[in-house]
Amino acid sequence: MRSPNHLQPKCVTLNLTPMIDVVFLLIIFFLVSNNLIQQDILIDVELPAASNVDKIADSVSKKITINIPVSGSMYLGAVPTNLRQLKSILTTHRAEWGNDAELRIRTNKNVPYGEIESLLLLAAESGIWNVSFVVFEK
Repeated sequence: MRSPNHLQPKCVTLNLTPMIDVVFLLIIFFLVSNNLIQQDILIDVELPAASNVDKIADSVSKKITINIPVSGSMYLGAVPTNLRQLKSILTTHRAEWGNDAELRIRTNKNVPYGEIESLLLLAAESGIWNVSFVVFEK
């Protein structure tokens, strides 16, 4: 006669492979997203201070960040650019996002307004009206 199966102990194993895969995917996700966030602030810019500050929501995909260090050169994130290249980039960004397109300007506090004025004019010509300056709050 055969003994019943429920009397014999069963070997229970835990398969850790899916859990390890998920952990590695999470690590890669956070490393990549941190790298993308840091690209906007790679250029060292001494931001101006302001007492009247509106906090804005961070919408990564709808915004373009232009960095202008004390030298006056322009960077799209951390990539050097000029006004001619920015015109096509801003026009494409406006076409993609419509009225939700944003432009953020991180400029050194010692850069004269005349150098920023051309960027603001270019944004207006491209149809981007949601322009903000990144500042430190006093």
